[in-house]
Amino acid sequence: MNQLTIFDFVEDEKVDDKTLRRIQRVFPGWEVLGYMKDWEWGTSDDYAAIIRCDDVYKWVRVELYHDGRSRAGYTERTDFEQYWFDLYEKKGKHWVWRSLEDRERVFEIARQNMR
Repeated sequence: MNQLTIFDFVEDEKVDDKTLRRIQRVFPGWEVLGYMKDWEWGTSDDYAAIIRCDDVYKWVRVELYHDGRSRAGYTERTDFEQYWFDLYEKKGKHWVWRSLEDRERVFEIARQNMR
């Protein structure tokens, strides 16, 4: 049984299709399931994202420049865990998911990574 947190009752934000497409273009062949804006700089914004290809799920970083450029960051991990998401939520940084099913599948992978 999964323990609910206050974040389970927060209404999910709507996916910004433009942001989703920009992140998707940085990782061709991968599907973006969710993202979170982590930092705002003067000329760009840093995002964390969860991407999937077949049965491989990765936590990645991407920088989206205000002039339209995009680039992958240095982080690319498959060992992400549930508490990572909780830490960001507690800081007021909310993940945006493509669908509830994507969110639940990613959280299941995160729980498996904790074993």
